[in-house]
Amino acid sequence: MGEDEPWQHKFSFDKVFPPSAGQEAVFEDASEFIQSALDGYNVCLFSYGQTGSGKTHTMQGSGLGQMRGIIPRSLEQVGKCKLKLEQDGWSYEIKVSVYGKCLPQARLSQ
Repeated sequence: MGEDEPWQHKFSFDKVFPPSAGQEAVFEDASEFIQSALDGYNVCLFSYGQTGSGKTHTMQGSGLGQMRGIIPRSLEQVGKCKLKLEQDGWSYEIKVSVYGKCLPQARLSQ
């Protein structure tokens, strides 16, 4: 590609949610990863996007009820599974890591 030619990037996505999609719809897909973690697999959910695109809202949500994000819903799913299996005599030690990286906005001088 020459210097005057624009860069071209090709992207593929497994799923794209429309702006009208609620927290429940997003979690419905993410809950498969939570079940995989409960089945013993290592799992990582990665939220990536432009500032203001809704990453924190998707992961944390706001308040209670239907506005809960992926993290509180995931902990709820794990807790329900744990209680059910403890009734069958299982015992668990659960460790959860939530990592959030916030980089300060870079100010570039001209």
